[in-house]
Amino acid sequence: MILFLYRRIRALILQLISKGTGKEKEVELYGERFERHCEEMLAYLYELAYGKYGSSSDIDGLVQDAIIAYIIKLRKGEAVEHPKAFLAACVKNLHNMQLRRKYKSDHVSFEDACGAIGEDPYEEIAEKESLSAEYEAVRREIGRLMEIYRSVTVKYYVHGKTVDTIAAELNVPRGTVLSRLSFAREQIKERFTDMEKYSSISFEPKKATIGIWGYGGMHGEPFSLIHSDIESNILALAYENPVSVRAIADTMGMPTVFIEQAVESLVNGELMGRTERGLVYTRCFVCHYSDSFGNISLQESLAKENAQKIWDAAEKLLSPLIDRPQFAEMTEKQKGTMVLFVLLQALISSIHNACPVTHDNSALPERPNGGKWYATVTLSEYDEKRDSKYMSSGPVHVGYGKNYTMYDFQSVFGDAHWAYGKMKYTVNVRQALSLYAYLHCGKEKPESTVLPELIPEFEKLFIIKKDESGKACLDVPVLSFGEYNGYWRPAIKKLTKELDDMIGEKLKEIWLATKNRVPKHVDGREHFLHDGALGAYIVAQLLEITEQGLLPYRITVGKTPIIMVAYRDI
Repeated sequence: MILFLYRRIRALILQLISKGTGKEKEVELYGERFERHCEEMLAYLYELAYGKYGSSSDIDGLVQDAIIAYIIKLRKGEAVEHPKAFLAACVKNLHNMQLRRKYKSDHVSFEDACGAIGEDPYEEIAEKESLSAEYEAVRREIGRLMEIYRSVTVKYYVHGKTVDTIAAELNVPRGTVLSRLSFAREQIKERFTDMEKYSSISFEPKKATIGIWGYGGMHGEPFSLIHSDIESNILALAYENPVSVRAIADTMGMPTVFIEQAVESLVNGELMGRTERGLVYTRCFVCHYSDSFGNISLQESLAKENAQKIWDAAEKLLSPLIDRPQFAEMTEKQKGTMVLFVLLQALISSIHNACPVTHDNSALPERPNGGKWYATVTLSEYDEKRDSKYMSSGPVHVGYGKNYTMYDFQSVFGDAHWAYGKMKYTVNVRQALSLYAYLHCGKEKPESTVLPELIPEFEKLFIIKKDESGKACLDVPVLSFGEYNGYWRPAIKKLTKELDDMIGEKLKEIWLATKNRVPKHVDGREHFLHDGALGAYIVAQLLEITEQGLLPYRITVGKTPIIMVAYRDI
């Protein structure tokens, strides 16, 4: 579920239940635990409703109306000692009302549905009318909060898909789709028509990832500045031209107060800037996922045409190194990984040499908390799959103390640093290296005492394995500083020079053929004018060499993360 929808509906609910109660602390407490409480109540209601009234054409309507009745009860300051019993009674009464009215009622009286006793039904007519718009807003927001409901509604009304198409896409019966649409067919349709100031971001927020050239701040900036889809979509909306915070809030359909807080954090972190007039703008480069790989067919053709020539050059330069003791002691998988790493580094350097833009890290701007970086935010549509085999990240180069360093490349060859954040404990690249160092020599202590608990998860990534005695050890190439700097690094430099002569002009041609529109207010604008032009080439070339059977070591794509660890002899 989307965080800013939680916040938006919570703000509406707090507004309703706080009016006239004088119970600010209770309201605040309710707000803090709303997300968990709402999830629990929704799950309970759906289980109850489907179990007892599975034949009803409007299960979603029953659930939502019951939740609204609960909210109104809280709004009046009345205690609900047994929420589940109260909600069960609401659902029962609402279902009976549906049967009596044969589904023709345009309005549900929540007090009647919940069996209010001893109250004059006309006593609060004026107040009900004044609050009806707010109640309806809450009802709509709860509808959007439910993924199954929002998904069907957006597909039908926004994208114009047929019921049969939606049923096929969601793998549900046609009747289920009709049920989810029925209770608010005209009402929701009118809502979307009237939402002129809202963009599709308000109900289909874009997803985003962030990458940097350089190194982040002490507190993980700029990655730590992106807490949710809220920040990502703010950056997207303020990219083309400076805009007001109010305009962003209106477009996203959120209270301005939430947007103000998020914008302030982004401005302080230097992902955004502010004009003298108070407008805000995005300082990082923003691109769409589908545009981040450049012309894939051109890059694939280049990779296919040059696979044999590139491998011949690499094999010649590496042949003196394969008998060196540290390489000879590696497993076949580790040897294959090391060769892929050499090719990777040479291809990266050759691309940098072919593209007439400086990649000198000293030119990077100073950032808060010691960082130096330019940032790129890659957007994708709400339901767009990020499944290109050319997706990659890095290699990320990190050190741990003075004795260990690592290159960590995320790609189709094997999961690496993208997987670290999905473990039982969230792990950054440096922390992962501290665990690798601990396993390698036993003298280095891992950065956290809980890291060894994650060894089984690193085994699933094919980074760690068990030796014959059952002891955990690294399953990636490891070289001493002297070995790498004295032999392998010079070989990479020589291979880069040969690649420059072999494919440099073609790389430059493809690079120049891609031109991005980059606003003048983007930091390091000149570096992004052709960004992504060769976004698929490196992985395409490594895959082509592997798939043509040129690599002399047997590896499995998907189980061979390209990671190389180097260490200082202690």
